[in-house]
Amino acid sequence: MTKKQSAIMQGVAIWMMLYHHLYSYVTEYESVLPFMQPDVARRIAWFCKICVGIFAFVSGYGMYYGMEQQPRERFFGRMFAEYRCVLLRILKLYGKLWLILLIFMGVFFGILKRPFTPELFWGNLTAFNPTYNAAWWYVEQYAKMLLVLPLLDLFLTRFDRAEETKKKRLFYAALVLICLILICVGKLWQPVLWSGLLAAGRGLRISFLMVFIVGYVIGRYRVYQRADHLLRRLGSRLSVCLSLALIGMVIALRVALATGPAYGRTDFILTPLLIYGLLTVCSHARALETFFAWWGLQSTYIWLVHGFVYEKAFLFVKSYVKLDLPGYLAALAVSAAAAVLLGALERLPGRWIRSRHS
Repeated sequence: MTKKQSAIMQGVAIWMMLYHHLYSYVTEYESVLPFMQPDVARRIAWFCKICVGIFAFVSGYGMYYGMEQQPRERFFGRMFAEYRCVLLRILKLYGKLWLILLIFMGVFFGILKRPFTPELFWGNLTAFNPTYNAAWWYVEQYAKMLLVLPLLDLFLTRFDRAEETKKKRLFYAALVLICLILICVGKLWQPVLWSGLLAAGRGLRISFLMVFIVGYVIGRYRVYQRADHLLRRLGSRLSVCLSLALIGMVIALRVALATGPAYGRTDFILTPLLIYGLLTVCSHARALETFFAWWGLQSTYIWLVHGFVYEKAFLFVKSYVKLDLPGYLAALAVSAAAAVLLGALERLPGRWIRSRHS
């Protein structure tokens, strides 16, 4: 999966995300299509929750290549390099969040004079309790997934020198022993510690963490490359037909299994299949690739900002247009416009520095 293909999947995911947020609880849905009743729209929106799985999978897949570039001569040297790489990626995402937060606070608390509650500020700054924009919950999830990844990568990495392999074994033995001691102490003597461990486990959101790990594993063991090599032997037409059948199967299973808008238990299995099918089909439609790749490049800012604009844009258009599709497209357009402006604003300091040195 190339960087362009990753962008394509992020573009598809961001279209899913807005539909999911607009229609997961819809009670009215008017369409030119007679079968698009509210229940059908809700079911589609529930399926679109797989967008989180797509983002997690693409992140895990891409992180494999970031981890692979780190040195492997020394165990702790590689650990330091990997955590430095991970922390830089987390800081980059938080930088985008803080830019939006600064603009939001300037508009809402400065211009509009809304009441400011200091207690809520820190929860939004860290994304631990995002009350300004509920979609920011994934910022914390992304950070947690990245912080866990070096432990998995180091476990799977082979070191040529025997002393480094010994250090690796001792480290993981100590890690397992510490975890067992904490579990035993919490379970037998300290209920508060046990409750904290359970809360930490729930906070990892295992269903999304699993998709992230599967993405990393598929990247590491080149599963997509091998599958693509086998399918190419069958011919391009047959591979497209099989991919379309795979997409249909995933959609049918995901819709049948979903019990609510937040369902994601089986996404670690269904997401890789859906992504492979979509990438195969898109590879035979260059215009579609270009279209979704552009949306993928804007997807981070659309995700971070759309909670502020999509509902207002949707309701504004809905008051003039009877059908819901124009409202959905308007929400996409407004979110994309905000994302483009934010991207340009983010690049201004770099351009200013380069112009000063030129």
